[in-house]
Amino acid sequence: MIIILKAILFAFFTGFAASIPLGPSGLESVSRSISKGFKAGFKVSLGAVSADIAYIIIINLGLLTIFTKNTKMNGLFWLISGFFLILSTRISLKPKRSDSRLQKAIYKHASNGFLTGFLITFLNPTTPSIWIALSGTLFNVWRHHGRLFFTVSILSMIVGSITWFCVLNILVSRSFKKVNANFTNNTTKILDYFLVALGIIFVIMGAYKFIF
Repeated sequence: MIIILKAILFAFFTGFAASIPLGPSGLESVSRSISKGFKAGFKVSLGAVSADIAYIIIINLGLLTIFTKNTKMNGLFWLISGFFLILSTRISLKPKRSDSRLQKAIYKHASNGFLTGFLITFLNPTTPSIWIALSGTLFNVWRHHGRLFFTVSILSMIVGSITWFCVLNILVSRSFKKVNANFTNNTTKILDYFLVALGIIFVIMGAYKFIF
């Protein structure tokens, strides 16, 4: 029983600590918390965590090698991720009447925080690398102690990750309520430009991997 409790606490803080460095989905979550409030940002975070869960399942089914060993597939992954980052960020503003049906359709999906968070994380080419590293270290240790031990540890790690994002979005949304609208808008724009720049980098790297 003591071993399980230690595993739960260790896995919880592992998930909490691993989520602190902000990736694209984390930045998108912060941006939405600033501009639209806690719920909007937290939905993005839940989508990101769901994508992580999907990768845990994929790894345990042994399907991740399809994406990692094929260079062309890996490059395509980077390209899709980059284009999605650019599109979801640039069309995050409310559509105008003059916008085409395609732009309005993309906006509709981009405004779905959960779906955006899921796709940004799932399509992020660095996400598989993180879970591959964890599967070769912590996952193996937990799996060695049995299926129940492994399942409880994974669930605890996911709870730790959700807890961090909950704390993050609460702090961000409350902090920016106290500042003026111009500062809030400028901060959101800076985060959006950073995500667009990150998307461009992903596209360039994807094109390089796909061609060469």
